Amino acid sequence: MATFQAQVQGMTGLTISSSGTVPTEAHLSEFLQVAVTEVVDAIINARPTEVAKFSQTSNSTSSIAQTGRIVSVMREHDSTSILRPCDKIPASSRYVATESDSLHYRSKYNPAFYILDGNIHAVPAAAGGDNDIVVTQVTYDTGVAYSDSSVDYFPQQYEHLIILNASIKCLDAKMATYTHTDEDSELTQALAGSIASLKAQYNMGIPKPSAPQPQPQRQGAR
Repeated sequence: MATFQAQVQGMTGLTISSSGTVPTEAHLSEFLQVAVTEVVDAIINARPTEVAKFSQTSNSTSSIAQTGRIVSVMREHDSTSILRPCDKIPASSRYVATESDSLHYRSKYNPAFYILDGNIHAVPAAAGGDNDIVVTQVTYDTGVAYSDSSVDYFPQQYEHLIILNASIKCLDAKMATYTHTDEDSELTQALAGSIASLKAQYNMGIPKPSAPQPQPQRQGAR
């Protein structure tokens, strides 16, 4: 498959190189990384049921850095095959949740989790001996670059939206370099038309929110 650089160049007609062009390859890498976040968020906001397609599961004997929307948090119970679902509690309750005589106490049988300083922690605390915290969450590919041809933690069916999003950003960057001479005004108008066309394709590609399902009426209801 062609690299993202080749695909964006083909879509925009721009030349993108390591230096001397607008945008450069470094700019394109930044645009792609921003595009990943924007596309993922747009899709899962419109279709929350799609969240699993952008998620990754990881485990740890301590804590796990939060990368995005949390799908689930589990805690092993002395076995990798016994996973207890964790309820979310405020970080302010993390100490009382460890006190056995507290109403907020959490044991291995009903664990909880809290978020503090960007990290996800389990209560009881994750530990060795098959007592890991196991987190499934949205994960963004923050290392995607112009020379890549795929995005990690991202379904192929939506990758064209990354190309469209990054292409729009590249054309915006190019247009910003033009002055207000007559010649540049013509080029600006041409780029504006291309941007409008790509934006229309991009907006069409973002899934529309699912319509709410009608609730069946109970018998006897009027």
